[in-house]
Amino acid sequence: MSEDLDALILRVRDLPHDRAVAEVDAFFGSLPAEAARALAESRPEQVGPLEGAPPELRYRSNHLILGAAHQRLHALVESRDATLAQRRRLATLTAMLQPAGKRLEVDADGNRVAVDVPRQFLLVDPEGQGRMIEVQGDLRTARNIAVLVPGMNNDLERVRSQSVRAKEIGEEAGPGTAMVVWLGYHAPLGLTEGRSTESSRAAAPLLCRFQEGLAVVRAPDAKVTLIGNSYGAQVVARAMLEGARAHRYLLTGSPGVDPSITSAAQMTPPGTELFAVARSRGDYVSYAEQHGPDPASFPDVVRIETDNAQVQITGHVSYFDKNSESMINVGRIVRGGLDAVTLAARTTPEEETRLLGTSWAGPLRTLGQSKAAVPISKAYDGLAALRTVASTPSRKTVLDGARRARTQEGPER
Repeated sequence: MSEDLDALILRVRDLPHDRAVAEVDAFFGSLPAEAARALAESRPEQVGPLEGAPPELRYRSNHLILGAAHQRLHALVESRDATLAQRRRLATLTAMLQPAGKRLEVDADGNRVAVDVPRQFLLVDPEGQGRMIEVQGDLRTARNIAVLVPGMNNDLERVRSQSVRAKEIGEEAGPGTAMVVWLGYHAPLGLTEGRSTESSRAAAPLLCRFQEGLAVVRAPDAKVTLIGNSYGAQVVARAMLEGARAHRYLLTGSPGVDPSITSAAQMTPPGTELFAVARSRGDYVSYAEQHGPDPASFPDVVRIETDNAQVQITGHVSYFDKNSESMINVGRIVRGGLDAVTLAARTTPEEETRLLGTSWAGPLRTLGQSKAAVPISKAYDGLAALRTVASTPSRKTVLDGARRARTQEGPER
């Protein structure tokens, strides 16, 4: 059976995404349940990231990958051989191994007991910068699924805030929603790397294949919304250009797609819609247009309102603030309440000057695309690195957390 799996992985590697995931789906569908689970447990490194494989098997495989990496790092910390980065990674894996919650089950004696529900990962790469894809909810039964693609400065340590954001989007969208945090790529770490499209170009085919894999496991009538935030909007846009399938696309705080892309029609598949959150006052990323025109400025995009009487959004990181019009609209789009979405007018250069209170929008674009942006980026990245080092946990904190995780996890079965 292992040889069959190896042959499958080799065969589908270079196939078109839809054919590849169809073959993987058919392969696992032909296996008895016990044989499929045994394969997931004996070959976790192969089954865990395999698009088209049943989610339940991938969750199990990635849990095993997490546990093995956790044990290796814990041994290094206990022996005092761990680096600062390894201590931080152990703390991260400890948090990832914490249960997502509890559910009631009936034991052998007929008693109702509360059991831990582990977090659900379709991908775990614990090495280096790290990658992960996390699912909140049930992909097989959800009526609406939203895939959130985070932007720069999201490595395995910092992506936990995206899991919180996904949970809040799911709550705004309402019952029947499943959320996916897709950090299936190496996001740029800092503005210097963010000036390049290298990460988004590498990510686009991975996201395309993920979307095809999602299509074979979701309910046939489920609707999928693909959300790209900041540099994640560049990733989603690149994937759209390569044919990533979804029912709705939503971009927020985009640095632009490409200088040649100036309309939604150039990148949106027929029968689908591209939504963009109207640019907030002071969003330096979208106004700088590092990679081309911000889709929020396209004449044919569905531009959604940002502010309401309760919450006024400013800057680059607040589009998902609770009770903001942008967050309420995100929930409406995910659950399919498109008639209720509030729309915003196109922002012209004259309005930018008025809204920002100064005429820095134009000069910012010029600066963002000039050589002067390089030393500015490096200075920013240096400050970010200092903050990262300052937040490294102590050896005692890491070991205490790891011990609690092992106690809660219990023995493998």
